[in-house]
Amino acid sequence: MFVPALCICIVLRALGAQARVTDDFECKEFFYKNTEPEGMNQNAKKICQFMASFGPLYATLYLVYQRIPLYSAYIFDPLCFTDSGRTNVWHLEPQLSQPQDLYYMVRETQKNKKEYKEKQAISDDYRDTGYDRGHLYPNSFQYGEGRMATNTLTNAAPMDECFNQNQWKKWENKLRTFLRDTLRSDEDNATAYIVTGTVPNPYQQIPQREISDDPERVTVPSHIWTAVCYKHLFNDRKNFISKRDTSEVSDAVECLLVPEKQNTAADGTQCGIVSKPSDGCQCNTRGGIKPCCSTPCLYQDNHNSYRCYSGQTLTECSPQYSLITYTGERCKDDHPCATYGQDYYWCSTIAGSWDYCSPPLWTSKAINGKYCRSNHACGTYGSGYMWCYTDYDNWDYCCTSDNCYSAQNGQTCRFKHPCGFHGKHYLWCYTDDDNSWDYCCSSCQ
Repeated sequence: MFVPALCICIVLRALGAQARVTDDFECKEFFYKNTEPEGMNQNAKKICQFMASFGPLYATLYLVYQRIPLYSAYIFDPLCFTDSGRTNVWHLEPQLSQPQDLYYMVRETQKNKKEYKEKQAISDDYRDTGYDRGHLYPNSFQYGEGRMATNTLTNAAPMDECFNQNQWKKWENKLRTFLRDTLRSDEDNATAYIVTGTVPNPYQQIPQREISDDPERVTVPSHIWTAVCYKHLFNDRKNFISKRDTSEVSDAVECLLVPEKQNTAADGTQCGIVSKPSDGCQCNTRGGIKPCCSTPCLYQDNHNSYRCYSGQTLTECSPQYSLITYTGERCKDDHPCATYGQDYYWCSTIAGSWDYCSPPLWTSKAINGKYCRSNHACGTYGSGYMWCYTDYDNWDYCCTSDNCYSAQNGQTCRFKHPCGFHGKHYLWCYTDDDNSWDYCCSSCQ
């Protein structure tokens, strides 16, 4: 199910915990199908965190200038059955400040805090703020010496003390028990892939100005979320996706279990933030990218394809944007719905042929605010930039994601500078701290 990571190990005699900061994850076995979540900040740093004596333990995507992780990805170990053995020793990551440094994860000291604090959080940032150093990869999900590697500031985000020590702790215990019992009932013939992440709030940071001479260094997340992909080795009917989200970091929200079946999620096999399906369905029709809200997207035998009503018009649709074709064939897992150099969306099917299919909504918006033509996705088409036709005669540059921090050509807007007009007649944003900029798609001012 997964491939062992190829990580360079430097043995630290005084400490077994290590990590490696790279341009690409060398530990993709912690992601379902070795595929990391998409649509994340392209400026974030990828860290493989491991123990010299245990091998790789988890992967972290870290925002340097926000000084919090976007997520940590890990695999549940059913041997973790107790919450005892917690340590209060925390660690820092030298390679974030000095990429060529041979030391990976080191114990936090008064000396190295001053040395490394420019590009990562330190424990002093949390003191007297009312926020805990909240683990994304839970400390209680490891055992023995393995817990050492979870106690790093690159795996921690500010969580309200009451929330972290009550609601979130209860949720971690509930999830641990549920997964342990489920894996045991399946005789360990399954793997639970987990991603726990944050949604950074650009308007709230710690330490607060009232208590610190060096304030507002660490971003407080507005949401904390966990997603589980449970994959059985032999019985696909036992597979499921589980997601828990918080509307605020002080609230508790129930778990949502989403079986892998039609009309549940845009892509039922992808780990990440899984959205609760809306009433009816939302789908991409062959005639254009628009909601199919009046009726569900269902297979109709008399038409030999999936159909739904959009207003009074019966039109073809795909119930799962990147998995199911217009005629109901399932795309191959390694060949989802995309253009693949053509001017229409298609995929290779598990039946051994190919068929037209619907793209995800978030891949097909141009910078003029219009959605791309339904048979002409955002792509380079031999050029050095992303573009698409918005109707049969006009084209424009386009974005690969439709959100407040998505710029053209896959770039991410700079933190605290979301997509907007910013005094211009077009949408744009800064994409780094050197004031590089790019066009973008959504007005967020």
